[in-house]
Amino acid sequence: MKVQYVDEYRENTNSKYKLCILAAKRARELGEYLSAQKNMERISVIKPLVDVESRDPLEIAFNEIKEGKIIYKKKKEPI
Repeated sequence: MKVQYVDEYRENTNSKYKLCILAAKRARELGEYLSAQKNMERISVIKPLVDVESRDPLEIAFNEIKEGKIIYKKKKEPI
């Protein structure tokens, strides 16, 4: 996996910790999608949003973040 410079990804997230959380959540979704696709099952997870040759969910997630397809959105807290 080629993730060289964290600063390239900072445009879409404010901190490296949010970047890690965002990438981990999306990679988990992509892992479910790829395993369901392999087993020819239906699943309600969005397919990869970028065209890459890699089958690594984490690498796909970082590419989606880098291209601005996935962004960090803060949850609203109840009043």
